[in-house]
Amino acid sequence: MKQYKVQVYLPPEALYDIRDAVVKAGGGVIGNYSGCMSWWEVQSCWRSEEGAVPYNGEVGELTEGTEFLLEFRCDEAHIRAAVNRIKEVHPYERPVINVFLLDDLSF
Repeated sequence: MKQYKVQVYLPPEALYDIRDAVVKAGGGVIGNYSGCMSWWEVQSCWRSEEGAVPYNGEVGELTEGTEFLLEFRCDEAHIRAAVNRIKEVHPYERPVINVFLLDDLSF
C-alpha cells in the first residue's frame, strides 16, 4: 500500500485539535504504533493581499510569526480523510498542507 508523508504549518494553539483530527482520520500509523507524528517550531512570514482574511496580521503588511510544522505518515486508504480533516479544523483561510509520496526505501 502506498505511504505518504504529510506536512502542515499551523499556529501553536491549533496543534492539539489538528493532531487529534489526524489520528481520528487514521493518520500517524506506523506498523503497530498509532498517533506517530512530530512537530517543531518554525519562524514564518507572509503578506496578506487584498481580499484575504488573515488569521494573524493585517492585509497589505508583511507579518512574521511563530508556527509549528507538523509531520506524519499516512497510508493510501486514509490520506484523503486526514487531509480533509486538517482542512476542516485548521484555523487558517488557506492552510499549507504538503503531501509527499514515499518510495519503498522510506520505510
